[in-house]
This record gives sequence, C-alpha cells and structure tokens, in this order.
Amino acid sequence: MGTDLHDQRYRAVEARDPRFDGVFYTAVRTTGIYCRPSCPARTPRTENVQFYASAAAAQDAGFRACRRCRPDTTPGSPEWDVRADVVGRAMRLIRDGVIERQGVDGLAEHLGYSSRHVGRMLTD
Repeated sequence: MGTDLHDQRYRAVEARDPRFDGVFYTAVRTTGIYCRPSCPARTPRTENVQFYASAAAAQDAGFRACRRCRPDTTPGSPEWDVRADVVGRAMRLIRDGVIERQGVDGLAEHLGYSSRHVGRMLTD
C-alpha cells in the first residue's frame, strides 16, 4: 500500500472517524486484532498497523475481531449495539414483572449478565 494512502487511513483511525467504517479495517500486528476506524480502543502505533478492504480479508490474514467495536457485525443489528439490545430486553422483562417476582438478580439471570453489569448498562 502506498505511503500516502496508509497515512490517510491512519489519520482516520487517529480521529476515530466513523465515515470510514466499512471502507477499510485496521489490523494490529502486535495484538492480532482488527477494528473499525472508529474503534474507541487506544490508537495503535503506525508501524504496527495494516489495513484491509474487508473484515473477511483481515480474518483470512489471521486477525480476530475486536470485542469493543465489533467489526464483524452489521450496523443496525443487535450485535452491533449490544447495550441497546440488552437495555431493550431488560425494559420488556421489567414491564412483564420479572423484578417484582425475581428481583434484580433474576433479571440479570434472564439477560445472561451479572446484576452489577445490568445495573451499569441501565444507568449509563
């Protein structure tokens, strides 16, 4: 890849620019992880970065998907925004009376998270 293109893409990663999500993917040699350009994780050093045109290409090169930005998911899917999905499910369960019957621990069990984690998702 040309130095100019690499530099442009790296600047997009530094800026966490969501306009480039899906245009290219950033893979970090030292961690073995690939991300979206808008990933909130710490910006990798430029010498450790490779860019790929697709998530599949990054996976084929041996990188795994980042657990923070979920580059292997589709925008708008429940997997894309886990917090919104969990909060929506929690609200439905609360409306259905799970809290009254089983308490917060029961709600957390239904959702598959710890009660502490559910509390954080509902209050943030």
